[in-house]
Amino acid sequence: MRLVSNTHSNFRGLSDDNHSFSDINLLVGNNGDGKTSLLEAVYVSILGTPLNSFKRAGSRLSRNSKSFFSSVSEIQNQRGRAVKHAFVSSKAGSNHSIDDNKTTVKEAYLNTPVCLTDSNIEKIASESPEYRRKLIDRSVFHVEPNHSLAYKKLQKAIKQRNQAIKTGSSISEVQTWDETISTEGEKITENRKNFIVELNEELSTIQKRISTKQVSVDFKNGWGDEMLSEYLDKSIRRDVAAKRTMGGPHRADIVVTLDGKPAKEYSSKGEEKQMSLTVSFGISKVIERKTGAVPILLIDELESGLDEPALIRITDYLKSLKNQILITALHHHKIKDILAAKTINPKQYNC
Repeated sequence: MRLVSNTHSNFRGLSDDNHSFSDINLLVGNNGDGKTSLLEAVYVSILGTPLNSFKRAGSRLSRNSKSFFSSVSEIQNQRGRAVKHAFVSSKAGSNHSIDDNKTTVKEAYLNTPVCLTDSNIEKIASESPEYRRKLIDRSVFHVEPNHSLAYKKLQKAIKQRNQAIKTGSSISEVQTWDETISTEGEKITENRKNFIVELNEELSTIQKRISTKQVSVDFKNGWGDEMLSEYLDKSIRRDVAAKRTMGGPHRADIVVTLDGKPAKEYSSKGEEKQMSLTVSFGISKVIERKTGAVPILLIDELESGLDEPALIRITDYLKSLKNQILITALHHHKIKDILAAKTINPKQYNC
């Protein structure tokens, strides 16, 4: 899987442009030059969602008050064939397509794996549980065909159940949503658990090359050891008192540990960044193993928080990969001298 080019128009603050890509690419500029926006333009064209969102991209990505924008990428697939991925937004609506055939977010995730390492990844242990859930779900979307639909059904049922609680509906009316939450929640939880098991297998190998400490991930399902249906039934009065569904898959989390200790409490900023990158690269390996496709890696602010020895270890690891890689960097970053790469300079509109 290889990104050949991207053409974007009216996208965020970027100047309309076309970029071609090599195997390893550095997107270099000052703060505000549009480095992350270019990553997002690529991401939207392929997956149809903004960074860190599962919702379809919308007009807010437009550079101005007009709803129009477009981002079109040419991808060379596993068979070596050129495929056009395009997202176009206009006043009439939006259209996401692969070779001019309309596609869905679900189909896009399953069709073309893209692993995003955003700037918040360096705080994976200290970020919110929601951030970590999204990281895992985004990864599972690439490998489990049923995960996307189950996720949508669960989110809708949780929302409806909470609304029923808040409006003072009877307990029996609130519980009408429990069957859907239980059925879809158990599917989602099983997918997440399976992915985490395989992720830990990859981490045991990768951490030896990147981190100075042993990295592992533990999964918390969000409610406990009993069946989800039993938990919901037992907790209904507590939920009504709290005016929301207190436990369930929507409260799941992952706990990252370093040498067996919670990283949130026992890691420095540099250690957390190394650990976070280890997890991110492990995710890519799991996706590659399960799908046979080599994901495109989009990495925002790789060098931030790393000392030079850690940066050298990580760039040495990146050089060993088959993945195509796009990395954002500031002009003064050392990675430009350490990693042989094509340099791309995004430009802001009217700059």
